[in-house]
Amino acid sequence: MRRFLVGDELGNIKSITYSPDVSQGFDNTIVKTLRHGSSDAVQVLAVGPSSEGVGSQLLVAGFSSGLASSFFLDHSNADQLQEVFQWKETRLRDGQKYIGLEASDKIAFSCTSNGALRSISFKNGVESPEFRLSSLPTRLRAWRMTSCQDRFAYGGDEVDVSVWDTEQAFTPQPSSDSLGKKRKRDTLFPGELWRAKNVQNDNLGLRSPLRITCLTYLASSSASHHLAAGTGLGNVHRYDTRASKRPVSDWKIAKNGGIKSIEKGMSEHELFAGDHDSNLYTLDLRNGRIAYRYQGLSGAVTSLAPSPTFLASAALDRFVRIHSTSSLEQQVCQQPQQKGQILDKVFMKCTPTTIVWDSVIEQSITIPMEGDDVWETLETTGIDSDGESKYQKRLD
Repeated sequence: MRRFLVGDELGNIKSITYSPDVSQGFDNTIVKTLRHGSSDAVQVLAVGPSSEGVGSQLLVAGFSSGLASSFFLDHSNADQLQEVFQWKETRLRDGQKYIGLEASDKIAFSCTSNGALRSISFKNGVESPEFRLSSLPTRLRAWRMTSCQDRFAYGGDEVDVSVWDTEQAFTPQPSSDSLGKKRKRDTLFPGELWRAKNVQNDNLGLRSPLRITCLTYLASSSASHHLAAGTGLGNVHRYDTRASKRPVSDWKIAKNGGIKSIEKGMSEHELFAGDHDSNLYTLDLRNGRIAYRYQGLSGAVTSLAPSPTFLASAALDRFVRIHSTSSLEQQVCQQPQQKGQILDKVFMKCTPTTIVWDSVIEQSITIPMEGDDVWETLETTGIDSDGESKYQKRLD
């Protein structure tokens, strides 16, 4: 069983639970509304860690009005969602939006398209958070953070991919005007660790427009130096911050339109990418080739949520889909024997805007049987040639 959380254009937050092994006559997918919205769209969602779905889990949401809320998702009480605190990003202006949100059990971070970076600390309780503010460049379209929250990266319109140290980003720095020095264009900002360069000019010497639409880290560890970014021209760039400032790989994926969403899969060398032409691909990070394409989509995928067993997607055609995934072959350039398929889809009354996996990994517990308990699980199937009873395991 896997559970995903979905936000839509009216501010509703819903849970979608998919169970592949259900009795005949029952639905594999169950939808439950956790929060009824009014008119403010949910732009970003983030969930904190959970211990096998026991107790309460932190959920943070950012809305189109500039408001943001923290919730407790109570797994022990039929997944009830309780709002505990609300704040407003006052630096957000008309035409700007939340582009990123990350949460743990003690702290959360949010970023907007105009570079308003905020830290929300819950060390003194979720009901009384502490805020820290910082500013980044404007015209941002993508922002992501490592799993341990020590670094983050962003990109946007004429803003190339940049990696920052989280703590240094919130450290007050003297301005260049106060120092009497004019900052050079290529000089890194205080707290900025690395900044990419645009790809080489084409054969005519023309510069390629810089439009980073989405990005993701390619490993969950804090020491990750590999990132992937989608562009408005339909390319996927792969970066290695130790090797070069330019992309180490530049793959043309989308034929029409740009890359709209991108996420690293749970399997090695697996990357999911959706474009504006209603295509969803699985890419092989070893060579940039399309391993397979999901069939049956009629709307552009706006958000992706990988989990250990399934992939969930939210699209502009108002469907949330549950996809199967297929491991890539060990040999490069070999097509996978099985391709990912759409296992189920749910029509939403309002267009979904973002989807996340709740990060709950359920573990089955096996209790060893001793003595006569073992024989109670067996049933007699007949008499063998020696005149003794034969047994097999009984499936209850």
